[in-house]
Amino acid sequence: MKERTNLRALFFCAAALAFTLCGGCAAPQQTAREQPPVAAQSSPAATSPAVPSSPDAQSAASPTPAPAASDLKPPPKPSDVRAALERTYKGAVAFDEHSARVVSGDFNGDGSEDLMVEVRPAPGKVAALNDELSNWIVTDPLTVRPPDPRDFDPHQGVQKLKPSTARPHIEQNDALLVVIHGYKETGWRNPEAMQTYLLKNVSGTDLKTESRAVAQAAAQKKTPRLLGDVLEEKLNGNSGFLYWTGATYGWFH
Repeated sequence: MKERTNLRALFFCAAALAFTLCGGCAAPQQTAREQPPVAAQSSPAATSPAVPSSPDAQSAASPTPAPAASDLKPPPKPSDVRAALERTYKGAVAFDEHSARVVSGDFNGDGSEDLMVEVRPAPGKVAALNDELSNWIVTDPLTVRPPDPRDFDPHQGVQKLKPSTARPHIEQNDALLVVIHGYKETGWRNPEAMQTYLLKNVSGTDLKTESRAVAQAAAQKKTPRLLGDVLEEKLNGNSGFLYWTGATYGWFH
């Protein structure tokens, strides 16, 4: 009887030991299944929010965009200038592409590029240039009276200046300036750009276009409020510029 008791006790001890050993082997497998693979864990750098950079750092990192192609205006080519003169003057003026000075700018301030070019009367065409029914407006900027503050129209924002009533007479040997006002995006190159002025007595030297803001500052507000770019030059030993008055071209020195 005693031996049976000992056998039962021994059996239960062996069973308990086997259960303990089996449980210890299964626990690590279960723990390994519950833990995610190391490769699938995301790094702290990937999960942390991005720190915004300073404006200076952003400016340095982002280059200044290049201007659009539509904003780049090519300089006047002789072939384009000749085509514009033929369109507006029908052969009445002569253009020497080797010596004539050509400049462009927004002289009347309408946002469209204008052309100013030095010309001479074509042989045998003086009568056509002096024809009062011609398409061009002949004017002498030297006869435009100096601006008077009382002439300023605050409602229209322009000077109430009028060109001289006497139409200047063109001579065969006159050095003239042609101004062709631009039309829409293509400016003076546009086939529909037909408004043109023929300026007498103001073909000087050192012609160049100057912006409205720079010219206004240089004149120290002695001119009227400029409406567009100006044509700087030296005329009869005096430095000055041609400017659009709202009705014609005047000379300021």
